Amino acid sequence: MTNDLQHIWRADDAENSFTIPESLMNRSSAFERKVRRRNLIEYAAGALIVVVAAPTAVFFLSVGMVGLGVSMALMVVGTVIVMWNLHQRASAQQRRPEEDCRSHLIAQHRRQADALRKVPLWYIGPLLPGVLGVYGTVALKAAGQVDAWEILTEIGRPLGLTLAFFAFVIWLNLRAARALEKKVEELEAA
Repeated sequence: MTNDLQHIWRADDAENSFTIPESLMNRSSAFERKVRRRNLIEYAAGALIVVVAAPTAVFFLSVGMVGLGVSMALMVVGTVIVMWNLHQRASAQQRRPEEDCRSHLIAQHRRQADALRKVPLWYIGPLLPGVLGVYGTVALKAAGQVDAWEILTEIGRPLGLTLAFFAFVIWLNLRAARALEKKVEELEAA
């Protein structure tokens, strides 16, 4: 009789399947490492932007190029806001002792999916004033020297490429958010 119960309990087609807690813990830890690694790369990129843009802003302001100086300063401020948002919205959540591994992993996936879906607001948005300021300042500076068509073609192409890059970043993040949402559904179904 005991062997029959063990056979039923272990059967592949049993109604209830059990997940080994260690497996969930390993998946959760791997996911947290991936999030931490991604954030460290983003922080390094942000630091590089600040290190380059802050002195550039000071230089432009010191030589009387106020528009470019202010635009570069806005780039620094936008980057700092992005880094703060990254920390607040997209860092791995701390484990709580009262929470089981599965619930923690689901919460982590949901948090990241939510952050990725909102990238246009908290990641791209703060960078736009500085980027558009640079292009706008260059366009205004050229306005008195060349015709409008030349300004449009010369500045329009790089601006279009910059905006296309931002759109690509948004698309990648929305795609990643959908993938995480599917993982949440799979974890909830398990």
